[in-house]
Amino acid sequence: MEELFSGRSYGVSADIRTDGPAVVCFDPWINKPDPERAPFGLRYFSTNNINVVSVKSHGNHWYQHEEMDEVVERINQRLSGRERVGYGSSMGGYAAVNFSERLSLSRVLLFAPQYSPDLKRVPWENRWQEQESLICRYDVVSEIAPVEGYLFFDPHNRNDQRHVDLITQRHPLTTIKMPFAGHHVLDWFGQNRTISQLIKSLVFDGTREREAIRTRRLDRARIATYWLNLSAHYAARGRPALALQAAKRGTECDRGDVILARHTYASCLYADGQAVAAKRLWRAALDNPEEMSRQHFLLRQSIVDRGWPELRSALLDADAPA
Repeated sequence: MEELFSGRSYGVSADIRTDGPAVVCFDPWINKPDPERAPFGLRYFSTNNINVVSVKSHGNHWYQHEEMDEVVERINQRLSGRERVGYGSSMGGYAAVNFSERLSLSRVLLFAPQYSPDLKRVPWENRWQEQESLICRYDVVSEIAPVEGYLFFDPHNRNDQRHVDLITQRHPLTTIKMPFAGHHVLDWFGQNRTISQLIKSLVFDGTREREAIRTRRLDRARIATYWLNLSAHYAARGRPALALQAAKRGTECDRGDVILARHTYASCLYADGQAVAAKRLWRAALDNPEEMSRQHFLLRQSIVDRGWPELRSALLDADAPA
């Protein structure tokens, strides 16, 4: 592995083994950035014998710090003469399309990318608190030369759909809908065990998207994430019975966020008046050492969000009966 750049805001690592094309990866937004985490995409592409450069962001500043000028220069120097494909999710997807012209990317592969971190351009976006004080030096998605590629997103995620609409006004991307995958579409592929097939099919061969989509559809019912997002979709539309059914299906899966699935199912039961069954599920989860901490967090959050203070004494207080 090569270190192409090491700065205060960014680090750039590369693994170039052949004379062929390379993938340029960008970190996604991370709730608690860990300086020790592996560079995004580096291991996956390296183990699949694909040349890769990974830009690691030391904070959620949307690739707007001044070091990006040197980052771009170092990448261009190292990949001179090679075909390049951009790759990123969320904040990283934004960076891939935003710097596509300066990095001479032939195409991009994006997962729920954002159109802009500038709240003046996207005043309805409220998910990323860092945006409020961000100085946008390089925000040019709407101005640069159009780039082709693929864009995966969940059409039921309203904010993501808005970003997609804005991006595709400028860039002729093939959009691929991933219903109920949620914002973290790339994680969905990891849970779905199809990410290797997808990446190998689409990074350098732009003709096999139908195969990737078909595989995803065949497997989605086995993943808790699908049912969780479907349950939330029904709940938001005032259809609690269907929300309950979908949440229950999520608990029967062995892939995806199964811990959240159990909590969601218990919450649906409780909201439906089935308090005894709900508390039984929560108690079993809280007694499980592998999920106790997470369930405590989820339950505390639900107590506040749903207005269920009685559950605090019933389940979370130290003297709550088992």
